[in-house]
Amino acid sequence: MRCRGLLAMALLLFAQAVQAGNVAVRVFECNVADLDRAVDFFTSVLQFVPTGRDRDGTRSRAHLQLGEESVLLIELRTPAIAEQVNLLANDGRFQHIAIVVSDMDAAYQRLLAAHAAIVSSGPQTLPEWNYDAAGIRALYFQDPDGHFLELIQFPANKGEPKWHRRDGGLFLGIDHSAIVVRDVEASLRYYRDTLGLTLTGRSLNYGAEQDALNGLHGSKVKIASLRGVKGPGIELLQYLQPQVANSDTIPLATNGTLRWQIGLTAPRARMPDGATGADPDGHALRFMPAVGVLEPLAFAAEAARQHWPRYLMEGAQLGIFMIVTLYLTLALEHPASPLRRALPSDLSRRMLMGLGIAGTVIALIHSDWGRLSGAQFNPSVTLAFLSLGRIEPWDAAFYVLAQFAGGWLGLRIAAVPVSRAAAQKQVNHVLTLSGNPGIAAAFAAEFGIAFLLMFSLLNVLHQPALKPWIGVIAGLHLWAFIAFEAPVSGMSLNPARSAASALVAGDFRQLWIYFLAPPLAMLAAAQLCRHLIDS
Repeated sequence: MRCRGLLAMALLLFAQAVQAGNVAVRVFECNVADLDRAVDFFTSVLQFVPTGRDRDGTRSRAHLQLGEESVLLIELRTPAIAEQVNLLANDGRFQHIAIVVSDMDAAYQRLLAAHAAIVSSGPQTLPEWNYDAAGIRALYFQDPDGHFLELIQFPANKGEPKWHRRDGGLFLGIDHSAIVVRDVEASLRYYRDTLGLTLTGRSLNYGAEQDALNGLHGSKVKIASLRGVKGPGIELLQYLQPQVANSDTIPLATNGTLRWQIGLTAPRARMPDGATGADPDGHALRFMPAVGVLEPLAFAAEAARQHWPRYLMEGAQLGIFMIVTLYLTLALEHPASPLRRALPSDLSRRMLMGLGIAGTVIALIHSDWGRLSGAQFNPSVTLAFLSLGRIEPWDAAFYVLAQFAGGWLGLRIAAVPVSRAAAQKQVNHVLTLSGNPGIAAAFAAEFGIAFLLMFSLLNVLHQPALKPWIGVIAGLHLWAFIAFEAPVSGMSLNPARSAASALVAGDFRQLWIYFLAPPLAMLAAAQLCRHLIDS
């Protein structure tokens, strides 16, 4: 009954998230002075594919596509203002699109051959100390109308899975549009809370490479990355040094050649189809209708098509965790183990167990798989992130399914060659059960350690200096919990981990504790963190 209650709560949270979060960024629109010249640059230099031309009142338009993403170039029949505005990268009116390339050096040479205006001091590789952006290569340049554009190449452990496929050309698609904002937190309240985009990452970029990239001296940029269920992302750039310039000036003219507009579907905004508007910093938006009433279901298929490698990574990571947990328990707790006989102290064995589990978690979090999937491998973490708008609803659903499947499969496979030993009473397929203090104490303890872990990790995620240590910090928490808390609750923190053991052992007596306490605690910790950050 209790497990059914949690399932109902999770389904309600998921349904609300799906209803509110079907945001799709569909097209980037920009004004140009000469449509033929702009089309020639985008197609001959950047390898965009023309998909059609039309007229809309006084405007001639060219539709272009690169990969799965679209750009709409607009030439106004009424004389466009060829704006002589020398926009710098920290200008409050700044916006660009980031074009993904498979070979930065080859793409750079192509720009040089076309005599494109290069803003950066050549391609820049972001430094290793920058946890969120390390290894990314980027370059700023401008098209013939002066629009800022970026080339970007992702290392193996960053970026969307599709950017790492081997079947693409030199120019692959558009990853995001970056816009300068006065206050990242205020803009997040609009793009995440009002429109429904998902926050996918944060970083603080500075140093010689950042200066060479954006052409500014001493720059320090606070960045938040958002993404919808489909289409490119939106990146918010708040310049801390030098501060955002011209943030209170009149925005670029609607018929000016430097104007960008983002076309998106955002049901939560409740804007009429075709309506135009602006974000809190004046960046132009156009609200587009959904493509058919069944599009939300199509989003599920789109999520699976784009992110299935991440789902497999999530399942595999919990599977690896279960394998390590079983064999560590066999080594430390089975009566026939020499290690158990050599270490008669329960505390010393739990401390060793904690070291092994902590090391495994640290390795998983900092592996390429962990960096790409987020290394959640826990439905409680995934639900908490869903409540914070840090994971798309369909991704969350597939993550949870993969976590349960991966945990069960990993333990099942690991138990095959040691089936009798794994079923022995002291091992019992690493089943999580309450200790001598009883069920109420176990529930309270699970709630407490889950709350503490989530609260700590969310605070680390908001501290750029601590972020590189997030795996170590998580591992230290787990070591302490296993060493000192495990006698009370069995130390699960993870419904999928406990379900795997219960399924293989055929013992479901106390599974409800681990299906209720960790998710409720992590949801509570997530909301407390959000309240503290917002306030």
